[in-house]
Amino acid sequence: MYNIGNCKICKQGILEIVKEEKTNKLFIYCDECEAEFENPENALEGKNGIRYKHDKMKYPTLEEIKEHWNIDVYEHHN
Repeated sequence: MYNIGNCKICKQGILEIVKEEKTNKLFIYCDECEAEFENPENALEGKNGIRYKHDKMKYPTLEEIKEHWNIDVYEHHN
């Protein structure tokens, strides 16, 4: 699992990089407040967060992340 830092909205969660199973679309998800962000910039600024937009999610590979976004990521384990 990969993340980009801590949630600016709830101040407790980790911003995980996930993808929707149905569409394979990557997005950012807070594991605590469940806010969803379309891109890393909005997530890191804590703006334009929504909830319940995406269906079931799974974790992408590092290669999938690098193909989609040019960002620094951190690996973490639950």
